[in-house]
Amino acid sequence: KTSSLINIEDANVIKPLKLLDLAIKYRADIFLNTDSFFAKKDFNYQHMRPYIITKRHFDEIGHYYANMHDISFVNMRLEHVYGPGDGENKFIPYIIDCLNKKQSCVKCTTGEQIRDFIFVDDVVNAYLTILENRKEVPSYTEYQVGTGAGVSLKDFLVYLQNTMMPGSSSIFEFGAIEQRDNEIMFSVANNKNLKAMGWKPNFDYKKGIE
Repeated sequence: KTSSLINIEDANVIKPLKLLDLAIKYRADIFLNTDSFFAKKDFNYQHMRPYIITKRHFDEIGHYYANMHDISFVNMRLEHVYGPGDGENKFIPYIIDCLNKKQSCVKCTTGEQIRDFIFVDDVVNAYLTILENRKEVPSYTEYQVGTGAGVSLKDFLVYLQNTMMPGSSSIFEFGAIEQRDNEIMFSVANNKNLKAMGWKPNFDYKKGIE
């Protein structure tokens, strides 16, 4: 729908660009942009395409601005974030809601996709680490924010159910939902440059769930 495309462009390009222009106007030395693993350049994920296109667009704009102005543009590419305050329409809160409602069957894809689940507190600390060390940040750079370790969606969901709701009668029906076109089967952060700044994750997925 045209209206939804306009709204996504406004949220992911127009409004951030206005903020970037203000940052330059008031001589900020760094601009942190939040991006997603969905928009990695080596992926061709067709679901959420408008979101991915606009995220890539603003990253390109940021790269251009960093070359033209005295500001560091930092693209913070987040892996699969989870934790308190997550939107109720997101994947993990949706699963928890299904379990809370004691649905007898929770339909899923195969669950073979490998994801790097990063707890929200670790994400916040990553941003703080970059801000505290901003003098060391190049004019343009990207940090992949994740633990650097992957787990299958199936293993994550089974552990979540057994830990948060032991004795739950709900059954995950893996394979009941067809995989999307160009499904991302493996996404794990290369966080070496982020760790070099002094950051490290404090939560693996098991500790985060507990």
